[in-house]
Amino acid sequence: MPLKLVRDKEGRPDPAEFRIPASDVKGHNARQWFRCIPSMARQVEQILQSRQFPYRTKGDLLRHALHRHVRWLTSIEPVLKSISQQVDSMLEILRDEEMNNDFRVVFDRLAGRIDQYMSEGSQVEAIRLLMIIKSHIDDMPDGFWRDRYNKHLKKNYGDLLKKAPKCNLGEVDD
Repeated sequence: MPLKLVRDKEGRPDPAEFRIPASDVKGHNARQWFRCIPSMARQVEQILQSRQFPYRTKGDLLRHALHRHVRWLTSIEPVLKSISQQVDSMLEILRDEEMNNDFRVVFDRLAGRIDQYMSEGSQVEAIRLLMIIKSHIDDMPDGFWRDRYNKHLKKNYGDLLKKAPKCNLGEVDD
């Protein structure tokens, strides 16, 4: 039985379905090494370069592939059923923790860039960066994380965002 791909309202793959943490809740992990045929390695690179899926690294893709394959194996032979259910439950917790870490990293780095632009007197560049970030947030799937990013952006940079130039397409001449 094939696993179904969960998509957001815009039809894009849901990033939460693709995020398999590299470490457990205690920070433990195990490095895996293997060889594959060159055409498979090229396919992996093409998938990453296509940006059609929310993988950031080759490890992200391979962890996701291994996770899905183990789930498939346990669906056809229930020997590991209880283990895979426990792993799935732990992954949900870890996925949330990883999303929270990503949130903190994004806004810590953003704060550093905004502070630098403002100290240099480059408010226009700070606003430009905020508008780019806002655009990426708006492209996120609807839900908790998009709302959290937007709320934080508005809370911390709402005054700067209000200074962004507005575009009125209603007065465009032919």
